[in-house]
Formats: sequence, structure tokens, C-alpha cells
Amino acid sequence: MTVFLESLRLAFANLRANPLRSALTVLGIMIGIASVVALTAIGTGSQQSVESRFTSFGTDTITVQSSGFFSSGNELTLSDLAAIRRTEGVKRVVYTVTTNASVTYGSTTVTASVVGTSPAIREINHLEVQAGAFFSVFAFQHDIAEAVLGHTVAEELGLKPAQAPGQEIDLGGQTFVIVGVLSETGGVGFSSSDSSIIVPRGSIEGTLVAFRPSISDIRIQAEPGAVGTYQDAVESTMRTQHGLSTSDQEDFTIVNASSIASAVSSTQATLTQLMAAIAAISLLVGGIGIANVMLVTVRERTREIGVRRAIGATRHNIVLQFLVDAIIISFIGGLLGLAVGIAGAYIGGAAMDITPVVSWIYMVLALAVAAIVGVVAGLGPAVQAASIEPTDALRYE
Repeated sequence: MTVFLESLRLAFANLRANPLRSALTVLGIMIGIASVVALTAIGTGSQQSVESRFTSFGTDTITVQSSGFFSSGNELTLSDLAAIRRTEGVKRVVYTVTTNASVTYGSTTVTASVVGTSPAIREINHLEVQAGAFFSVFAFQHDIAEAVLGHTVAEELGLKPAQAPGQEIDLGGQTFVIVGVLSETGGVGFSSSDSSIIVPRGSIEGTLVAFRPSISDIRIQAEPGAVGTYQDAVESTMRTQHGLSTSDQEDFTIVNASSIASAVSSTQATLTQLMAAIAAISLLVGGIGIANVMLVTVRERTREIGVRRAIGATRHNIVLQFLVDAIIISFIGGLLGLAVGIAGAYIGGAAMDITPVVSWIYMVLALAVAAIVGVVAGLGPAVQAASIEPTDALRYE
């Protein structure tokens, strides 16, 4: 124990004796650890953000769409809708008609996705109204020109949510009254309502879309106890509706938010690991830096090694001394790297609107890797120092 404490004292004395060289050596390890910690924290935070967005959209819902690989003869029909509504395990069903149109408020014009549907879409898509209200069943039944704006559309038109209800917009040449603005969802793909304007379906038929337009998609919500079985039941219903045999390829697509979330999460996890592996290369560079510094230190302290050997120090003592030197440098770099990495994760996360997830497992692993780098980088120089004969060391100039 006394030998180890003496080695620690000598290690810190050596750091103080060469502050600039020590700082540059520590910097190599610090950059490597900081890069790994920051990238894994941001990557994990991004992964959880995607998962939460899909989860908020509803793991109890699926979307049936017409397959893009087939002709228009396989479009979804009201007969499909009725059959799905009768399917066991289905709680709610609603279909949408979607088109793009120019939207004008005052002197501002933007292009947005216009979704014609019924009020049931609010429950199925778990939409929250930030200001105003959703259009009513009465408005839907009487094709009243009312509009609910997505959060992004309202911003692009220069409308503050609290001031938007009651204002009029020109939607493809038709005047609509804004009744509400949705809370920001940050959705992905089909789940995004931020860039959409939701209106009663009949209010755009014959103007923005044709009378009896093609169904864009059918949104389905499961009964609470049928979440695990209703998708298969809906698939069976659709195959029967379209007269498909067991060997026929489906002419429709069922989109499941959970499966997409799982696929995206898996992809992001792989990318995070790849980024961490790339960042870890700088740890290798830092280790090489430590090895170089330790080799120089061995040469500079050759006479000291000879004196210590002459007064009774063993080869084991010399190896321990130089190993402790390398480990201390690496460990200091690791601690500073953790601090810089955590700070960098939150700064980078704020810039990308992502909440980083700093795991204590990664922190412990980073320090362990720093210590291992120190051992590996210092082992060769330490053995070299211990192999110097006392008589040669004392004659060294």
C-alpha cells in the first residue's frame, strides 16, 4: 500500500513538472470520452423521442391504405369501411380524404395538407386542441366550412393559437372559419398533424376534391381488450372484401405505429452505436499519445530509475510507478471528458430540440475504458523502464 501511495505522489509530481505536456496528453483522452458520452446521450434521446411520438399517436390504432403497387381498381371503398366497422375488436373507424391546397390569411399564403374527415379522428389520433375547439358533429353533418389548424400551419400563417379561433382563411378559393388550433405533436410521417388543416369531409367535396372522392386511408382504433388481435382480424376482413385467396398478394397496406416505432428505434440505436464507435477512435489516438509521453518520460527519468533500483526498488515497483502515471493521466482525462460530454450533450440537444439521455452505465463504462486505455498505453513503457539495468541507468546522460 505504501508503494502504491508513493507511486501516486510521484505521478502527480510528474504532472506538475510538465503541465503543458500533461494537459495535451489529458486532452486526447478527454476528447474521446466526451465524444462518446455526448453522441450516445443525444442518440438515445433522439431514439426515445421518436418512440414517444409514435406512442402518443396511439399503439391501439392502425391505418389501412390502398397499396401503391396496384391500380386504381383496388382503391378503398365505403364497403370496406362498413366491413371493418363490423369486425370483432374494432372500437372506432373513420376514413379521411386528403389533398394539398394553398391557404391564405391576410397577405400570407402557404401550402398545407387538407384532411377531410369526421370528429372521431380526434379520439382515434389522440389530438389535443391548444386553443378553441374541434369542429362539431353538427358541423360535420351539415358540411359547414370550419377548420382546425395544425400547430405548424398556424405559425406559418402568422396566427397565434389564442387569437386564431374566429378568424377566416381562404382554403383553395373557399372561405373557412378557424374553430381551433391543435397542440404540437411533432409526429412522424402519417402521424403528423402539425402541417395539416382538418375540416369536415363534406365541406371540401365538389371543391377541393371530387364528389364521392377516393378514400385516402381508413383509421381504426381497437377495443381495449383486443389490441393484440384486432389487426389480424382487420387484415382477414380486407382480404375477404377484396376476394383474395391465401396465395394472393394483398392489394392494401396496414400501417402499424408500433411496428414503425420499433423499426425506427432499431435503426436509430444502430446509428448511435456507429457514431459512438467512430468517436471511440479518438480514444485510440489518445492512448497512443499517452504511450508516446510515457516513452519520453522513461528516457527523461532513466537516471532516477537507476537510483531507485540502486537503493532497493524492485522491477515491480518501477512497473507500478509508470503504470500509475499512465492511469492517472487517463483517469483525469476521463473525468474531464465526462463533464465536457454531458455539457456537450445538453448544448447539442438544445440545438436539435432533443432531450439527451445520459446513462450512468455509459458514464461508468467511459471511466473504465479510460482506465483500460491508461493501462494498455502505459504497460509497454513501464516494462521498458523496469528492464533498465541500474548500472546502465546511473551512467545515462
